[in-house]
Amino acid sequence: MAIQPTPVTHIFKEINKGKYATVKHYELAEVKNGESLLESTVQLANNRAFAKSKPLYWFTHRKGNKWVKPFLTGLFATDKPNVFNGDIDNKTNLVLFVVDEVNNILKVHYYKDYFTYNIKPMLSTT
Repeated sequence: MAIQPTPVTHIFKEINKGKYATVKHYELAEVKNGESLLESTVQLANNRAFAKSKPLYWFTHRKGNKWVKPFLTGLFATDKPNVFNGDIDNKTNLVLFVVDEVNNILKVHYYKDYFTYNIKPMLSTT
């Protein structure tokens, strides 16, 4: 049985709150368990039904003055409310997203060089 690695946790705070109806922007506030693996400004955009995979949201980050396209990953629902999963670099890195709309916080648990379809053990730690 493979040992579950410790993720690098990125904690983002929402900026431009309420400015856009279908997109939320976040800035990096804190990183735990290592160095940041994402840019300091990220966005969550509602899925507008263009992809066959049908994620609930799309996630990307900002480099310079431009949002990175294509999106880094789609966010898919899990068994746990407000927790979503995705992958970065073609199923190389597992990412779990915790969306806290009450406190306007986005937590991204980034499992570098680790991917599995069985995310239930990780959900218990989010």
